Amino acid sequence: MNTDLPPVSIVVPVYNGEANIAACIESLLALDYPEEKREIIIVDNNSRDRTPEIVEKYPVRLLKEKKQGACCARNSGIREARFPLIAFTDSDCIAGKSWLKQMVACFQDEKTGGCGGRLEPVPPKTMIEEYTIYKDILSQERALQDEPISPPFVITANAMFRKRVLEEAGGFDESFTIAGEDADLCWRIGWMGYRIGYAPLAVVKHNHRTTLRGLLRQIRSYGRGASQLFRKHHERLGYGGFFVSRPYREILFSIVKIPFALVLGKDKFHRVLPILDFLGAISFLAGKLPASLKYRIKYL
Repeated sequence: MNTDLPPVSIVVPVYNGEANIAACIESLLALDYPEEKREIIIVDNNSRDRTPEIVEKYPVRLLKEKKQGACCARNSGIREARFPLIAFTDSDCIAGKSWLKQMVACFQDEKTGGCGGRLEPVPPKTMIEEYTIYKDILSQERALQDEPISPPFVITANAMFRKRVLEEAGGFDESFTIAGEDADLCWRIGWMGYRIGYAPLAVVKHNHRTTLRGLLRQIRSYGRGASQLFRKHHERLGYGGFFVSRPYREILFSIVKIPFALVLGKDKFHRVLPILDFLGAISFLAGKLPASLKYRIKYL
């Protein structure tokens, strides 16, 4: 038994995850980490498919959270967690064998409140998955960059926090029902004086959206989440208003590129690439602008 490794609770929120939850749980059970020093908590968030039935086949703790939302499910897991470190991943993820060992190393520094690991895609089977990888849409490295209206944060598909820090911060803000809750939590933890670390060897593989409709819905949710984050934190960030030029530039550039790509693109992917860029930028604005009007904020 390795007495140097700290005990860790792993929390996985799931909603209608029958297609992926078994593979997720099996990867967690196969972790190179002492069984007596880790617990796996699956929080079912009102699934209407076979998710609970599948989870019950495994030696894990199954919790039920009736209040809808991933934040609610994660907070339920935090309350029930028995150990001082809590790791999070999602039901459509596969944890690498050394995931926990790599993550806990970040917490040798007592000022580390949270840490994120590397998110890698599963091999793409569709053009939409290939596009998501090409655009680096779900990137821990990008999330950790310090931007004017986005301090560093970690994506909760691959993250770990001290339980006492999560409790001190008040957990996840359950008003974030679409996106943005991970950034909100990490910013608050950072402003409390804690460090957010990065463990690049702590790898979790993520299944990306496979359909255009699913991808555009995801991007639209990012736009809505960005507006909600700006509404909540713009004063702390020092901005009364902010103009995000990138999606507008993407629309203009893609309009120019589309006819050339359709004729000169070297393959199918590159022929449709600017079309996907155009649709993605429109979807982000379709989430952001109505939300900004709703919240009465100058976030354009």
